[in-house]
Amino acid sequence: MALALTVTKQWYDGKKLFVMGTIAGSGSYVTGGDTLNLQSLGIKSSQVPFQAWIGGTSGYAFGWVPGTTQANGKVKISTTAATELAAGAYPAGITGDTNIQFEAGFEFNR
Repeated sequence: MALALTVTKQWYDGKKLFVMGTIAGSGSYVTGGDTLNLQSLGIKSSQVPFQAWIGGTSGYAFGWVPGTTQANGKVKISTTAATELAAGAYPAGITGDTNIQFEAGFEFNR
């Protein structure tokens, strides 16, 4: 398990906080989804995202599975055949994809 998010931009629109970043994969995928810890990234909210989108360029589909805190949300990955990625080492299509994008919306902490 090792998905790492790098936050590249965040902005507040007067109502909600929006965050963008890139995800890098290394190590192994776990059935049911790999944990993506959002804590300690400088996100100006302690809330769980109310929505998130993840997309890459290598044909894999990424789904956000909210956790109960920012530390335990998961990214579930499906293959080009629309089946969940098998547990095991991440394939080159994920580890080599330098364009996996992350976008999320958060309630803003005042």
